[in-house]
Amino acid sequence: MANVDHPNKQGVFEVVSSFAIKRRGEFYFLGQIKEGKLEVDWYLNITLNSSLALTIKVDTIEDIEITGEKSSYKLIISKEDPEMLDLLLGMSIENEYVDVTINGED
Repeated sequence: MANVDHPNKQGVFEVVSSFAIKRRGEFYFLGQIKEGKLEVDWYLNITLNSSLALTIKVDTIEDIEITGEKSSYKLIISKEDPEMLDLLLGMSIENEYVDVTINGED
């Protein structure tokens, strides 16, 4: 997907995989920061089309190590309602670069 131009862009996050734990009301993005930085209460911008992006608030950032992998990863956790969890799961967000911004919509 093409990136929307975000005026307050702070970085780029490569999403390797994503998943949800519905009982907790949380959606997870596993990946790596490719440029810039990422902080709690900032936003991941999931591009829907050339002029529209879905903003996902970063509630928690964890460092993850995977058995047999040399690289470490970041696990981005976002608290979401059941409808948003279903929407995000349906989008199959993986192997995708997303912009990181300070501002977004909760």
